[in-house]
Amino acid sequence: MSAVAELTRTRSAAPADRLSLLRQAGDGRMPYPALVRLLGAVAAEPTARPAAAPEAPRLTARQTAVLTLMAEGHGNALIARTLSCSEHTVKNVIYELMARLQARNRAHAVACAVRHSLI
Repeated sequence: MSAVAELTRTRSAAPADRLSLLRQAGDGRMPYPALVRLLGAVAAEPTARPAAAPEAPRLTARQTAVLTLMAEGHGNALIARTLSCSEHTVKNVIYELMARLQARNRAHAVACAVRHSLI
């Protein structure tokens, strides 16, 4: 039985088996009806479930407050005055936030927080 006939006959072949059969078909040409049946069988297969979304990180009240003020566009000095703490404290909180959210910069941290409904 030719490879093309084998492809059209089997709908239960694993994707790797189908690929092997396609390679055996020679120059890659196959009748249009056979190609439609093959692609239809692949499309009908259940797809793998997407990986579960990572759990949202938990933030302290201070981290949430700093993140909210960051989202409003405030700088470290204004955040420190608003929260009655030092700029050094704000920098430490932001450093911890970046690590916890695995963010590259302030904008990315805010985007991660919004995505996880933290602010």
